[in-house]
Amino acid sequence: MRAPAPGARPLLDPVTLPPIRVAFVSHNSHMIMGGQRSMVALIEHLDRTVVRPLAIVPEPGELADRLRALDCPVTHVPLQKIKLRTTAAVWRSIRIVRALLAREQVDIVAPDAARDALTCGLARLGTPSRMVWFVRLTARDPLDAINQFLAHGMIGDSDATKRRFWNLPSIQARHRTIVGGVDLRLFRPAADRAALRARLGLPADRIVVLYAGQVREQKGVLDVVDAVARLARESPAAPLPFLVVAGTPVGTDILDRIAARVAQARLRDHVRVVPHQPNIHEWMQAADLFVSGSHQHTEGMSRVLYEAMACGAAVIATDIAGNRDALTPETGILVPEKSPERIAAALHDLATDPMRRAALREHGLRHVRATFDIREHARRVERCFADVLRHSGHRRAAVRPSWDG
Repeated sequence: MRAPAPGARPLLDPVTLPPIRVAFVSHNSHMIMGGQRSMVALIEHLDRTVVRPLAIVPEPGELADRLRALDCPVTHVPLQKIKLRTTAAVWRSIRIVRALLAREQVDIVAPDAARDALTCGLARLGTPSRMVWFVRLTARDPLDAINQFLAHGMIGDSDATKRRFWNLPSIQARHRTIVGGVDLRLFRPAADRAALRARLGLPADRIVVLYAGQVREQKGVLDVVDAVARLARESPAAPLPFLVVAGTPVGTDILDRIAARVAQARLRDHVRVVPHQPNIHEWMQAADLFVSGSHQHTEGMSRVLYEAMACGAAVIATDIAGNRDALTPETGILVPEKSPERIAAALHDLATDPMRRAALREHGLRHVRATFDIREHARRVERCFADVLRHSGHRRAAVRPSWDG
């Protein structure tokens, strides 16, 4: 946790006001998705003199363990999907959350999914608590029409998330774009890439390409495999890159479909599929190239893009909302979605052009350090929390202006 910087103007009056009490909410109990990793990274870097966190998660698991290790109290509350058949269960969850907000004197409840925003937004009605919703996807949700009025603030990790909501000044004013952050102490280039590759069992003398994230069709994993197959078919004499697919499979047959493509294209010596890796930063450090094939509205701003850049990999990503905000022409290559041929062309260009790889790597590192530092992300979120309390007439009206100050 972070102590105030020497000479910094505090957001709160340390004599009269305690830290803002924020309840972060997730309906997942694991750490395999970007939203949960983002939550943990933020909580770790909050200034505890400004924000005192607690967390609501559905059940014990890796997420709760990680949060408790950060001295963040965790309460287990079932958080249901919003369906007609779950109405009674959702209502019970609303009552539990409402009681928790009162008992813990929560100033802000901060969910990160539409279904949880509805549960928490209804739970806080009639209480002093305010709601700040972390909007992580660009895809519209049927619950947006309600949640945009229940939320006092919305934090989107790209400008594209704002388009989910009604174009009314009162609604748009609640949205803040605060790009995500990465811990640059962990996500950084490898000191000895050769030794790291040896430890991970990766080839030392080949271009290594990494795909990391949920292994499902909508994330473009099949497009990436098809791109490598296309390279093998069109340039049989050229050295093929070595593709690593790392992540949790979603769907019953996605691994079988990958295996079928690998077998048909005779890529067994060129593709390796591994499960979710807790040390994903090491796989990023070992890679020359990182590729994301996500289809439209499956991301907000994918954190694996700036994590990979921070580790020194050159990035190829699909030209979709969110990704456009993460990459510039100097820091990565954008290709059309659902286009294995364009992914293949980008892979070939970078695999055969070490000068361009090096340029993307260097510009990417500078971009991440200037834009995606988790410490600055945490400061901006703290300022947003303070602003929400100030502008919504919360009992902490003495919170000092901070967003524009």
